[in-house]
Amino acid sequence: MSAFKAIFQIVENKKCPLYELNENLELTDKALLVPGNKPVCLILAREMTELLFSLLSQDKAESSSDKLFSCSGCSGLIKFKMNFNKAASQDEAAVSLAQILGTQTHLPHRLADGMENIGIFQALNKENLAKVLPCFTYRKFTPNSDIFRKGEEGRYVVIILSGKVAVLDGEERIAVLGRGEVLGEMSQFTSQAVCATVRAIDTTEALTINGDEMKKLLSDNPSLYVYFIRLLSDRLTRSNAARLQEIASAMSGSLDEIPQVDLFQIFHMNSKTGVLSIEFLKGEARISFREGCIINASYAGEKNQEALYHIIAEKKGGRFKFSPGLSPEEMKAAEIGEFMKLVMDGLRRVDEESCPDEEEDGDE
Repeated sequence: MSAFKAIFQIVENKKCPLYELNENLELTDKALLVPGNKPVCLILAREMTELLFSLLSQDKAESSSDKLFSCSGCSGLIKFKMNFNKAASQDEAAVSLAQILGTQTHLPHRLADGMENIGIFQALNKENLAKVLPCFTYRKFTPNSDIFRKGEEGRYVVIILSGKVAVLDGEERIAVLGRGEVLGEMSQFTSQAVCATVRAIDTTEALTINGDEMKKLLSDNPSLYVYFIRLLSDRLTRSNAARLQEIASAMSGSLDEIPQVDLFQIFHMNSKTGVLSIEFLKGEARISFREGCIINASYAGEKNQEALYHIIAEKKGGRFKFSPGLSPEEMKAAEIGEFMKLVMDGLRRVDEESCPDEEEDGDE
C-alpha cells in the first residue's frame, strides 16, 4: 500500500519568525518536515495534523493546487498551497531500522528485523532516527513480573518487541497485548497513577524510554504527536475496551478507577449524547456531549476550553455521573473544538505548566 505525501509551498509570509517565502513544507502520514535544520513550530504542527486527517479522507481528485492553507498565527503568519500531491514510493516511506537499532540500543538482531513495521518507529522522521534511538533502552521482563502496577507512578513508556503481557484490574484480565503495543503513555501525559497492572505472561522483550525523554521527543518530533493522537483515538477499542465499556454502561462511578481523559473518550467513542457531571472538591464540573462531541463545559467559574483544561488538570478523584439527553437548544449548539485536539491540547498544557522550570531553561 502506497503512503501519503504532499509538498506545500509558502506563498505568503507576514513576519513569520521561523520560515521564509517560497520554502517548502513536506507532509506525510508519518511526519511533518520543515526546511533545513529549522525548528518545528508546534502551532503549525497542530494545524498540519488536522490538515492531514482531512486530506487522507478525501479523493485525490478533490485536491487543488490553487487552494490556500494558513497557520493560525503567533507573532507572524504564513499561507501555503499544495505544490503537488503524490504517493510516496515504498523506498521513500520506509526505512530499514535493523542496522541502526542493532548498534544504538544493543538490540538482538532477531528483534531488529521488521522493526520498520512497528507504528511508533514509522512515525519518526527517518533523518532523526539515529538521534532518537539512543533514548531507548532494551529490557527483558521475566514471566509473571510486573511491568506496571496499578496505583503506582508511571516510570516509563514501553514498546513491546516480543512476548505477551496481560492488562489486569485486580485479578481480572482485561486484555492481552503483544509486539508493537505501546504501554504507559497515558501516565506520562496526565501525570496520574497507572490505572491497570501490566504483567508479563512469558519472557517479554521491550524498548523503554523514561517520561522526560518521551516528552522531549514529542516536542522535537511533531510526527510523534500525530502518532499519539491516533493511539489515543483507538485505545478504547484495544487494551482497555472491556473495562471502559462496563463503566460506560453503568453511567456512574469514581475517577479513582479511570482518569478523566479516558472517561471523555468513552462517551466520544460511543457517540453519547448527554451531560457528564463530576463532583470535585472545588465544586461540580459539567461537560455536554452531542453524539460524542463536546459542545460546552463548565467548571470553577471557567467555560468551554478553559474549563476542560481545569477538569483535566484535577489530580484528586471525584464521583461522576452521565445523564442522557440534551435540551433542544443544546442540540443545536456548535462544538467547542475537535475532540482529540481539545484533549491533546489540554494534556500538553497540563504537562507544560507542571514543569515551569524546564520551559524557562529552554527559552534562555
